[in-house]
Formats: sequence, structure tokens, C-alpha cells
Amino acid sequence: MQLKIASRKKFTALFCALGLISIVAIYPRQTVNFFWSTAIQIKDYIHFYGYRPVKSFSIRIPANYTIHGIDVSRWQARIDWQRVAKMRDNGIRLQFAFIKATEGEKLVDPYFSRNWRQSHKNGLLRGAYHYFSPSVSASVQARLFLQTVDFSQGDLPAVLDVEERGKLSAKELRKRVSQWLKMVEKSTGKKPIIYAGATFYHTNLAGYFNEYPWWVAHYYQRRPDNDGLAWHFWQHSDRGQVDGVNGPVDFNVFNGTVEELQAFVDGIKETP
Repeated sequence: MQLKIASRKKFTALFCALGLISIVAIYPRQTVNFFWSTAIQIKDYIHFYGYRPVKSFSIRIPANYTIHGIDVSRWQARIDWQRVAKMRDNGIRLQFAFIKATEGEKLVDPYFSRNWRQSHKNGLLRGAYHYFSPSVSASVQARLFLQTVDFSQGDLPAVLDVEERGKLSAKELRKRVSQWLKMVEKSTGKKPIIYAGATFYHTNLAGYFNEYPWWVAHYYQRRPDNDGLAWHFWQHSDRGQVDGVNGPVDFNVFNGTVEELQAFVDGIKETP
């Protein structure tokens, strides 16, 4: 009896295999498309598990976070901040915006002044960031940033965007980053936020600057890969669509409650 069952199983397996081969031979393109589509669906399920689709924003947004925001620069051109502030979908609204102010030793974002005023005027919590150039003086970069941004009570702390190290070693990069952070902290009275992508963080910054708040970029993941780092902000997508903004925009969440965000802005130490 067991021998007959085994033989039947082998015959069934052989029959299925021959049937699959026949289908591939007759419909090669359709078969490839089917398996490719299935693979993409599986990949999307893994990546977006714990996300929920939000139609108006054209992206999936991580669940279990209540405070959402965007970051912008000259690439978004002229923004209608009134429309940004009014946008709502499924209980989600934008509550903060990080705005590019400066880059390197000389560059001031041409839209910064307007974005800085209008975002605040329309009720969004605002923050300003500097894109760090590793090849030039950190102190000159810090002075440019401080001369450009007029911080007010209730603004988010300054942000240092660190994405490249050029020809520097990781150690030398960290030294220059530290110079910028200390100068800006001394001037503003608040520890600046450090922005970095997950891979760049692991390669160059992991284990350092833990006394500073972190803004981690890691797209399409269940959570940012941060080696246990206590992050405050997470940039989870670069494909969002927002009323009043031309083209795609980066989306972020704050790792905490409204009360914790307010405490963070006020300079009260909170652990995410």
C-alpha cells in the first residue's frame, strides 16, 4: 500500500512538472510576467507590512505614528503652504516641515526665506537644515547657517544633514561634524539634530554623537535600521504627494506623542 502511495505521489509530481513546462513553453512571456508580478507583490508585502495606504498622499505611511511632516528645498520650488497646512486624509495631517537653509560655505537656498516665513504663518512646526560639505571649513559652514536662519521660540532645533564624506576618513569627518554641532549648539542653546541615511550612519557615524537627537532616512522599511539608536525623526519615503507642492516630497514621522514633541521643542530631555 505504501509503495502504491509513493508511486502515485511521484506520478502526480511528474505530471505537475510536465504541465508547468508545457505552460512555460506555450506562454513564455505570460509566465515570466506572472512570476515577476508575484515576486513584486511578496516584496511589497514584506517592505510595507505595518504600513497603511493613504490615497491623497500617494504613499503608504507607517502605522503607529501620529505626527507626520515633510522636508523641502529649492527642488520643490514655490510652495503654497496654506494648501499644505489644510491637507487632510484619513485623520492624517502634516504638522512639521524641515526646510533647507544652506549648503557648504556659500549656498543659501533661494526659497528658504519664503518657506521659513510661510510654513510658520500657516501653523506648521518648522525646522531649518544645513547640507554639510565635508571638503570645506565646518566653522565657516556653521556661521553661514547661523547668519541665514532667524530662529524663534517654538522652532525645531537646527539640523545638520550629513550624507557624504568626500575624501575624508570617517574619523576626520566626525571631527568636522563635531565642530559644526558645537558652534551651532552654543549659538542656539539647543543640541542640533543630525540627519543621515541608514547605510551612511552605519559606515561613518554609528556609536558617535549619541548625545544628539537623530533623524534617520531609511525608505520602505517596517522601521529604520538604526543599530539600536534612539532616533527622533524617520524619513520613510521620498515619493509623497502634497497639495501645494510641485512634484514628489520626502515624508517623515516623529517618534513620539504630541506632548513629547512639544517637550523636545522646548528643550526638555525626552527619550523616544
